[in-house]
Amino acid sequence: MEVRVILARPRNPDNIGAAARAMANFGLKELALVNAFPNDWGEAVRTWRAEASVSAIGAMDVVNAARLCASVPEAAEGCDLLLGTSSLHFLNPERDVVLLKDAAAFAGERGAKKIALLFGAEKTGLTREELSFCSAVVNIQTLPDQPSMNLGQAVAVACYELAGRPLPEPRAGRKSAPPAPPAEIARVADLVSEKLCREGAKHWAGAAQLREIRQALLDARLTKGAMTALKLLLKDK
Repeated sequence: MEVRVILARPRNPDNIGAAARAMANFGLKELALVNAFPNDWGEAVRTWRAEASVSAIGAMDVVNAARLCASVPEAAEGCDLLLGTSSLHFLNPERDVVLLKDAAAFAGERGAKKIALLFGAEKTGLTREELSFCSAVVNIQTLPDQPSMNLGQAVAVACYELAGRPLPEPRAGRKSAPPAPPAEIARVADLVSEKLCREGAKHWAGAAQLREIRQALLDARLTKGAMTALKLLLKDK
């Protein structure tokens, strides 16, 4: 299975270096960072190079190739399915929850060949806004007394579980049509919101309403063809 690891709002270079090392352990190469660091990216890379013996042994190729993105949809561009991770300790999820061990089957049933796995910031995890771009929430089961994991450790466990695992065949008698990519879902949700506002439904302009539209599109499991048809319908005449 092709897997891209996305880290949203990471703040600790050591954790990102550890995540890169875990990816290298299991042959994963694609790392994307969303709104990384309050300071300069170049300085962060220099920090990692100085601390490579601690945090990124043998994985500087992953670090140096990491994509810097301004948004979650941009980071997930080119992937068929986006899955968010959460300990669920402080969050009542608005998405379906999938155990990590079942994530490959979840992706296979939806015909996804390449998935993006999204991790949140070290202190807060993923926000509701970030999770609204995801088709499901992936949970690594831990004991209730210690529900959260270090970012690098969580990436390592996920990579171990997903890397190299063959995708199960879809249960349907015929092959599933490819799903609409996460970035396309986000763009069409914006179009729907804009269309509603133009038609006078101004209350659909808020962030919570946009999340609701985005999640409805994800839950509908629209194919790429259906998304193309929807975009044509949303065009101004």
